[in-house]
Amino acid sequence: METIGTDFGSCNLKTSSGIIVPSKVTKCSNSNFFGAEYLVEIEGESYIVGEGEYDTVLDKTKKEHFLPMLCLAVGLSTNDQAVRIVAGLPISQYKSEEKEKLLEIMQDNRMLNFKLNGIERSIIIENCSVTAEGIATYYSLPNEQRKELENKDIIILDIGGRTSDIALLKTGKKRRVGESTSLEVGMINIYKDIINEVNSRFTLGLDIEDAEYILKHGLEVDGEKKDTEFIKEILINNIKKVFKELNVSYPVRTSPILVTGGGGKAFYKAIKKRYPTAQMVENNMFSNAMGYKKVGEKLWRD
Repeated sequence: METIGTDFGSCNLKTSSGIIVPSKVTKCSNSNFFGAEYLVEIEGESYIVGEGEYDTVLDKTKKEHFLPMLCLAVGLSTNDQAVRIVAGLPISQYKSEEKEKLLEIMQDNRMLNFKLNGIERSIIIENCSVTAEGIATYYSLPNEQRKELENKDIIILDIGGRTSDIALLKTGKKRRVGESTSLEVGMINIYKDIINEVNSRFTLGLDIEDAEYILKHGLEVDGEKKDTEFIKEILINNIKKVFKELNVSYPVRTSPILVTGGGGKAFYKAIKKRYPTAQMVENNMFSNAMGYKKVGEKLWRD
C-alpha cells in the first residue's frame, strides 16, 4: 500500500509524489469555476484549490479549508483506493496538543468521497501519522550523505511559509533532538511586511499575494518604475532573527547546517556567507514531504 508524505505548507501544498500547488482555496458556486485548474467538490461544497488568498493561520489544525486540500493532495498523488498518510507540524506545535488534533482530523476523514475536476474519487486513509517539520528532512537525505554525517551533530534549518524551524540532531546509534526552536519567521510574514511598507510608501492597496511578484520583477506605479531598495532592509531584519537564534542556541561553528524550505533557498546566499558549514538540501521544496514518506514506510513496515 502506498505511503504519501503530505506537507500542508502555508505557501504551498506539497506531497512526496512531486505534487506542488499554492496553498490557496476559494469557495465557489457551480457557475464560477470556469478555467480553474483544480476543482474539489466535497460534502455539497465546491472549492478551487490553488487560487485566492493564503490561509495565514499558523495552527494547521485550524485551517479553514484543510479538507479540500487533503482531498487534492491524495487525489493528485495516487490512483489507489487506499493509502497511508504522514503529515507534519512545526516543531513547537508537534510538541503540543496540536499533534493529536491533526491526527484526529485525518482519522475523522478516513473515508474521502469527493470529486476532483468532475471525476468521482473514493479513497480510504488506512493509516495516518504526524511528525515534526524540518527534522523529517534528515530522513529524506540520500544514504551516502547520511553516512557522511553519521558521526556529526547536525543542525536542520527549515525556513517555510509561516515558521522557521531549527533542530539540533545529536549523533548516536539513534538520532535524537538535542535542541529545537520554531520562530514566526517565514515567507508569508516577509511578504506581509513588504506589502505593508509598499502600500504605506506609495498609497496603494496591494495584497500579500503581490509581494512575490514585486520581489522578482520590481514595482511600477502610474507607469513609473519605483526604487525598492528598502525591501532589502525588510529581508535583512527578518533573517537576523534566525541568525540570532542560531548564534545563541546552536553549535553553528562545529556542526553542519542543512538548509531547506522555500525560504531557505531564498536566503541561502546570506546564510552561507554567515555560516560556512551551511549546505543546501537537495530537492529542498519536497524534503519534508519525502521525509514524511520515509517515516511512514518505517512505521508501517509490512
